[in-house]
Amino acid sequence: AVVSTQSGHYGRGAILKALDTFATDSTIQEAGCIALHNLCAKSADNRKLAAKEDAIQRVIRAMKECSGSASVQEAACKAIINLTAKNMPNKVLLGEQDGINVLLKTIQRYSNNAVVMEAAVTALRNVCNKCINNINIIKVQTRLGVLLAALENSLQHCAQNAAIQKAGCDIISYACVDKETADILDSSYTTYLQNLQRKHGSAEGDTKVIDAAKRAQNKIKSLRH
Repeated sequence: AVVSTQSGHYGRGAILKALDTFATDSTIQEAGCIALHNLCAKSADNRKLAAKEDAIQRVIRAMKECSGSASVQEAACKAIINLTAKNMPNKVLLGEQDGINVLLKTIQRYSNNAVVMEAAVTALRNVCNKCINNINIIKVQTRLGVLLAALENSLQHCAQNAAIQKAGCDIISYACVDKETADILDSSYTTYLQNLQRKHGSAEGDTKVIDAAKRAQNKIKSLRH
């Protein structure tokens, strides 16, 4: 089957119909998510209209139905990144549709896969950025624990991927909105943030990761005192 990527109602309609018709077909779900990613890449109108037509729900369903497909998870996460770019209502909608938990499950399952992990952590960072609804979901201790375990595992298996590490630090900073959360993060994330700074402290290290880790660490400290 061919999934259209053209703009406008026809393009979106064809994509969404394919996602519905072949809900458990990983090849079609991957193609449909890629098409949505491309369709929404530079179009604020397509982001709004696609969300109104339940595109976000379909992407989340694809992640659930094809949880064992790394290619579907990557494509779906990238679709989420573009569907929610500079669009707060879409970020909120994703959280309301269980999107945060679904992203966390992908992060947990694919923490040793650099490509999927980068897409998933980037998506989670983006949907939490300045979105208090999603921050309130992610800041729960059990969810922060799942994220930390995955980030620590990826530090071993995807050690060269600085994008994962920076995005993870950004999520920590966004989640740290009150003393209670800061206390949770201080007890669980301090060692991870210190390890990142040591890892990137050499000449070959990534200064953006160091800066992100320091921002997260400083925010935790400031809210605890």
